Amino acid sequence: MNLIQLENAIRDLIQNNKHNFSISIHTQEGNISINAAKQRKAASLAKISILLEAYRQIENNKLSLETPIYINKSAMVGGSGVLNYLTNSHVHSLQNLLELMIIVSDNTASNLLLEHVGMENINKLTEKTGCKQTIIKRKFMDLQAQMVGFENYTSSQDIATLLKIISKNNVYLSDKSRHQMLEILSNQQFKDKLAAYLTDDDKIEIYHKSGELQGIEHDAAIFKYHENTIEVAVLSEGWINNGEGKKYIAAIGKLLITYLKAGSREGKG
Repeated sequence: MNLIQLENAIRDLIQNNKHNFSISIHTQEGNISINAAKQRKAASLAKISILLEAYRQIENNKLSLETPIYINKSAMVGGSGVLNYLTNSHVHSLQNLLELMIIVSDNTASNLLLEHVGMENINKLTEKTGCKQTIIKRKFMDLQAQMVGFENYTSSQDIATLLKIISKNNVYLSDKSRHQMLEILSNQQFKDKLAAYLTDDDKIEIYHKSGELQGIEHDAAIFKYHENTIEVAVLSEGWINNGEGKKYIAAIGKLLITYLKAGSREGKG
């Protein structure tokens, strides 16, 4: 399967729901863009930009991974995560919060990081990196802010750009920071979308972050297979049943696995 065949297969797959999707796929063979610039609600994909800005500040000695962060009961919020359910869990290191934010998409950890990293600083970073559709305007699970119109937005092309900053050498972050972020992303616990069809036998590494709200299903990943790397962001919305969106994204992931493995075989031939 080459890039043209991959794009055709994805377009065929989503043809009856194409307006639901925004897709950006960056490969060494070229890129695929489907509604890539459309701004959509970010859901937990907004946490990728928090991760990047946190590590940028760590490099500039404004933050430290070892810094203990105390958690007041008033800071606890619901939704995804575990901190809200732990007994006597009042202090965690900045590193622990970063891990919890990505690995189990913990909303309490994410909000604490937003406070320490600074919403304005995150938005400055996304602007500097050319992510024009990405902006964070509220904390997670802040229903009052939502009701008055504050929302977090992004696009598939912006998320793919942020993933490339993590996966490839760049001027924004050191290789050390990138490798630490990849390690966190590799431990992602939600694997029912782009990673749904991956098996250990595939020997494909995946580093990813998903997001969802009612009617919204997203997933964003870096796939590595031998010398090949793919950055992919799939954003989707408009689902009456979120399970339908997950099935589509899982099917896209299956096509990406086929593409990666086919490319490797062709390279060996």
